[in-house]
Amino acid sequence: MYDPVPPSVRTELTRLGDRWHQLPIDRARSASVDLRSLAMGLLDQANQGGSLPDLGPAAALDQLRVAVFEAARCAVPEADLAAGLAQLRRRLAATEFTRP
Repeated sequence: MYDPVPPSVRTELTRLGDRWHQLPIDRARSASVDLRSLAMGLLDQANQGGSLPDLGPAAALDQLRVAVFEAARCAVPEADLAAGLAQLRRRLAATEFTRP
């Protein structure tokens, strides 16, 4: 199966996913807005515009994964994809929280 997502972007997406799964639900709820915003921006860059429904934090990462795939398929530059994902991951990582 063809995967248009470059390895550097796939790595950033995996790192972001790992961080996402560590967030407490209240933080994930508020951060899901950022994930959807990045996803919509990527879809716009790929000329696949429109809006993404708010399906909550459980679906936000999957929505972003689909947007990354579509953006890569439509030749959005690898550097742009990786930079956007890394910036979002760093914002999530900057959030302090304690595990129960």
